[in-house]
Order: sequence, then C-alpha cells, then structure tokens
Amino acid sequence: MATVALTGVTHRYPSTTGPSLLDVTLRVADGEFLVVLGGPGSGRSTLLRMIQGMEKPTTGTITIDQRDVAQLTPGERNVTMAFENYALYPHMSVAENMGFALRLAGRGPAEVDERVAAAAGRLGLAGQLTASPDELTGAQRQTVALGRALVRDPAVFLMDEPLVKMPPEVRASTRDQVRALQRELGITTIYATADVADALAVADRIAVLEDGRITHMCPPDALPARWQESAAG
Repeated sequence: MATVALTGVTHRYPSTTGPSLLDVTLRVADGEFLVVLGGPGSGRSTLLRMIQGMEKPTTGTITIDQRDVAQLTPGERNVTMAFENYALYPHMSVAENMGFALRLAGRGPAEVDERVAAAAGRLGLAGQLTASPDELTGAQRQTVALGRALVRDPAVFLMDEPLVKMPPEVRASTRDQVRALQRELGITTIYATADVADALAVADRIAVLEDGRITHMCPPDALPARWQESAAG
C-alpha cells in the first residue's frame, strides 16, 4: 500500500482568476480512508486529479510513499479512480469491463480471470459476470466500475462521488460494502464527496475543503457542528 502527502499545493487553471486549490497540505497514512468533504467548486475533484496525475500543481509537491510523483504519468503512479460516471463499455460484458485495464497492461488471461473473479466475489457480482451493462441496475453498474478499479490492485484508490447516482435504498448498503472492502484490502483510499452522511459513514478522517482550502482535518465525530447538522437535516 502507500502513503500520500501534499505539501503547500496550489493549483490554478489558466482560464480562472483565482486558484482552485490554495496551499493545501495533508498526509494520508498507509491504509487510511480519508474523505475530502466539500461542496461544488471547493476543489475536491481537482485535488484527486492531481494525485492521479491528470493535473499538475502550480506550486507545491505531491509524494506517494515519499517519492515525488511530479514527473510520473498517471499510468506510472499505480493509482486508480472511480468516478460518478460509470464509463462502462456497452459492448463488453461485466467481466470484460472489469478486466480491460489488466489486458491493456499485458496481463495473461488466467491472471485476469482470477483477479476479476476475486473482485466480483467480494462485490457480489459473481452472478453478473456474463451480463452486459444495459442489463444491470444503476447500482450494479456503479459496483462494476468500483470493481474495475479495485481489480488492478492499486497502491492508492481515489473515489470521486462514486455513489451519488445510486438510489437511497441501496446507497447506504453500498457505501458499507465499500468501507468493509477497503478495510479488508487495506488500500489507501481518498474519497471526495459533498454528502456529509457518506463522509461520516466511511471515513477514518475527514478533510473539509472550502474555496480551495482545507479548513478542518478531523475524525468523523469531531466534524464541525454546521456540517453535522447538514447531515441530520
């Protein structure tokens, strides 16, 4: 697994007047589940994209296991991301979608099948491996997207609002499943969300991001009252 550290990170998009992130410093421990909690425009997605390697900091450093990753491509960082958008290939089966990145990386058929089967078993997808995405519910499609990321055995797992499209009746059980799986596998996980209930349910710690700055870093039971109240409401 891995530690992740951002030190004095500022990010500014060329087309904007102000920074999307300003002087962000945080450290994620090996195996920790950190939730980045913030509303629209807070910078939470930009933060994940910089760790993934899709964006570069304007200033500051990002390290994974104490290694500066500024010059590494996304493919060289062993970091995977699950998005709000499922982005499944409609012409592929569930198994083919989950194993696609492994096949691209040159892994042999036996290894791909083994890893896909193991991930599917953990996620409750073993009975859907031959199905196509259009035969699945929205919750199942999002679970396949999670499995596609996890099957790669990443050092760091990033999640950007992965449950936001799920109906309320399955959202709580799915986030409990994600949390249990993270604990089982011990993958360092950074989960970005605007949903306080999700944050409280899964986090070891919560980083509150407002207007590009981290305003609080705390365990769930120490989240400021105004955020707790929004969850209760």
